[in-house]
Amino acid sequence: MSNNLKAAISRFADRRVLVVGDFMLDEYVHGTVERISPEAPVPVVVERSANHVPGGAGNVVRNLRALGAQVSVAGTVGSDEAGQRLREMMAKMGCDTTGLARLEGRPTTRKTRIIAARQQVCRLDREDLRPLDPDDRTALLEPLRREAKHLSAVIISDYDKGVVVRELIEECVALAREHNFFLAVDPQVTHFEHYRGVGVLTPNHHEAGRYLGRRLDSDDEVARGGAEILERLKARQLLITRGEKGMTLFRSDRPDCEHFPTMAREVFDVTGAGDTVISVFTLAVAAGASLEEAVFLSNRAAGLVVAHVGAATVSPDDLLAVLP
Repeated sequence: MSNNLKAAISRFADRRVLVVGDFMLDEYVHGTVERISPEAPVPVVVERSANHVPGGAGNVVRNLRALGAQVSVAGTVGSDEAGQRLREMMAKMGCDTTGLARLEGRPTTRKTRIIAARQQVCRLDREDLRPLDPDDRTALLEPLRREAKHLSAVIISDYDKGVVVRELIEECVALAREHNFFLAVDPQVTHFEHYRGVGVLTPNHHEAGRYLGRRLDSDDEVARGGAEILERLKARQLLITRGEKGMTLFRSDRPDCEHFPTMAREVFDVTGAGDTVISVFTLAVAAGASLEEAVFLSNRAAGLVVAHVGAATVSPDDLLAVLP
């Protein structure tokens, strides 16, 4: 396994991945609390600093670029300061942002977290959840159609913000079959039925359970539930992430699933771990790793990022260092 994974990691830089989905700007406002507001029983936070990072599908871009892949996008931002900032940040990472459409009358999704004394006081979301207009949806598909024959993989990052709709998913599935690229989906529970025929779905066990209407806690419950999802959606693979219990892989060409125990030694923050998993898994498969090797590598990567506070990423050197 080790030699093949080393070879796969060495090919990351040659792989081109397009990320399509809900791009957003994550804003962190840090401050101090010295008094309670006279207007309501709430703390008054005095801002001391602020920082911004790409969120949603943008965090998948961060992960892929950290791994060395060539990355392009298909998504939308508003004609506003947040959208311009997001575009510039991803371009600075080396991402091709020509497929990031600027829409009038629809704001860039922004999540502002107010933090004081290392505690999140509140979160303010600015978003428009309406499905994209047909014309905007057509424009969104243009970069995907234009690049399809050159792609190694496509990742759909669905946060249910109006971008990922049935027609988009069906087009991605059709193009994946035509051009033989790997199609991976980080799913939204309300859209599970739309994902028929994709390469791999990567829900966590809570999402998988909500789709089925029951809890999936034990190995047996996950095994039965995952097999049911795979059969319903006719996906080729299903990878259920299970936190401290690791991951479980299902394959359409095999009757039994395979459990992979967690590789995390310390857990400080699980923020963005799912983005790391789908990025590493997809890139590893696209670079020639077997499915089992890709799960092993993404499991190791998840163990690394949860040991850090905030949405961390891993590099090829980080992955090489944890190979057996």
